[in-house]
Amino acid sequence: MARLWLGNSRTEHMIDRIDLLREESRVNNSLVAMRLVWLLGDGDVVVLPQPATSTFMEYVAHHTGVDPESIHVISPDSDILTQDFLHSEDVLQQIRKLIGPDWEFCPYIYDRGAAIFAQELGLAPDRGQSFMGQGGAELFNSKVIFRAFASAIGAPIPDGMPCMTTHDLSRTLERLLENTDSVIVKRDRAVGGNGNYVVTTDPALAALGAFSAIHIESSKTLDEAIAAAGLTATHAPLGEVVVEEFHPDCISVYAEFLCDRTDDAPRMLSSGKLRMAEDPPVLEGFEIPLAGVPEGSQETFLGEAARMAHAIQKIGYFGLVNIDAVISSNGDVWFNEVNARIGGSTHLSRIPEKLVGPDWTATHILMSGTISSAPPIRTLTEQLSDNQLSWNAERQEGIVVVSAGAETGGKAEYIVLAAGWKEARDLEVTMQGLLARNGFR
Repeated sequence: MARLWLGNSRTEHMIDRIDLLREESRVNNSLVAMRLVWLLGDGDVVVLPQPATSTFMEYVAHHTGVDPESIHVISPDSDILTQDFLHSEDVLQQIRKLIGPDWEFCPYIYDRGAAIFAQELGLAPDRGQSFMGQGGAELFNSKVIFRAFASAIGAPIPDGMPCMTTHDLSRTLERLLENTDSVIVKRDRAVGGNGNYVVTTDPALAALGAFSAIHIESSKTLDEAIAAAGLTATHAPLGEVVVEEFHPDCISVYAEFLCDRTDDAPRMLSSGKLRMAEDPPVLEGFEIPLAGVPEGSQETFLGEAARMAHAIQKIGYFGLVNIDAVISSNGDVWFNEVNARIGGSTHLSRIPEKLVGPDWTATHILMSGTISSAPPIRTLTEQLSDNQLSWNAERQEGIVVVSAGAETGGKAEYIVLAAGWKEARDLEVTMQGLLARNGFR
């Protein structure tokens, strides 16, 4: 079945204040949406914020076998797909000429904007349409709703509370800081660490998962931390925040599930660790499959995650869902987020399926990362090839560039596929050295 893909990876329904996104996050959005190219099949149509270059499309086709000439890419050449663009008659007419009523609709997030977009294109509704059209997927992208949902099904979450007013926030901060050195404040609807900050009495703390830390001497000096949340005494003009205990020495993990439109249990697609950058200390990649966590904690995490995915499906959601948690050195598991949409790991499990086979995790591991300053895509791939770093089907190892910006260079994302962690890290270090020698990083 042909598919219409929508790269709405940052939307007004997904982020409470899209106008507050950092410039870096707006630039990153095009990289995030570009990952969809790896999911395309022959004849598909994809709407992306920025157009995929012919060089990148040919590179992807070389690895997937898809005919790039059969793919139709529609783009405003902008950082974000706005509602004005998606609902303009010109764009809708372009797409109507390419699709039919029996096409499958695959948005990055099936929010209300995507539901209206599908309706305007005449795509056939189904039994899940009404749930999505009422904001169903958005429920599970809310950190506030997540805590209530997790509490209802008895899933372990860090001590804390969603806060709508300064009174909620000040009292929750004071209570938590009586028992712990650090707490994290997270904006309800935000992504990639935007809107997150850590409040701590430890001046040496690394604020993983946040763009900043506010150091205080005691719970009596919280004025700056309270002001940073953007709350008032009565409401939350910048969106609600979640405040919870911060566990800095934990391993961040995820599991991705597919919730079907049947009564079958959700199917786990992949699981792994989250890799954090140094500055700022936010997500920069993954390690798949999940390994190297305290004994028994992996089973606890995956079991609870599967139960959570099943509960989400029973409520009426269908599609991909990514579930995040942290695991302490003692093996304690705390869940902290659900994303009911295509995730940062979705394309990562599809690529090795093409290159190695459906059971690739039995023989290979995958590491993904980001190049903050990369040469143009053609130069980058040629340098990898010339230095025997590119994916090699005979050796069954190598590096693949999975997302890249314009022809002139910029940010890029990559994966390393190898038989073991040492081999993968050696390839990554060699690539980083090559980039550094040529003035990139």
